[in-house]
Amino acid sequence: MTPEEQRVREYLISQGEKYPFEELWIRSIAARLELIKEVSDVNQKQADFSFDNDEWTISEILEHVVTSTYRVTNLISELALGITGDSSNIDPPRKMSKLSIDELRKGLLDGAFKWTSMTDNLPATPNMDQMSNHSFFGDLHAGGWYLFQRVHDLDHLNQVRNNKSHEDYPNN
Repeated sequence: MTPEEQRVREYLISQGEKYPFEELWIRSIAARLELIKEVSDVNQKQADFSFDNDEWTISEILEHVVTSTYRVTNLISELALGITGDSSNIDPPRKMSKLSIDELRKGLLDGAFKWTSMTDNLPATPNMDQMSNHSFFGDLHAGGWYLFQRVHDLDHLNQVRNNKSHEDYPNN
């Protein structure tokens, strides 16, 4: 684990233990809303724009986020109940999206609603002993995974902004 990954891991673990999910929800949902706002005016041509073969398109980024959110939401629910969760496929690889930008925006919003519902249904005293491994950050408990989604959304928000700021990004 790199020093940066260790720093992020310590943040996820400590903050995830320190605060109840209702307080962490504010941070997580704020990141999601920022991502939703950032792509609110993106059209299909812009969503599929690629300035480099090694860089993800906005469509690829959003499909990744939508898929990951669903998986992380389920994992947190399991861990908070003390159930061993499977995180082996939590961070889906890059793949070309076949969904329209409208479908992807709806997926982001649906993920936010599911996140809120999941949060409301978590136990008042969640299990923080049960852990599941993240490929970069090591073993995380339910609170750590909860904050991971915030970090994940913010990382991909920056990725979207990077695409939009490229000099060849389509104006319309």
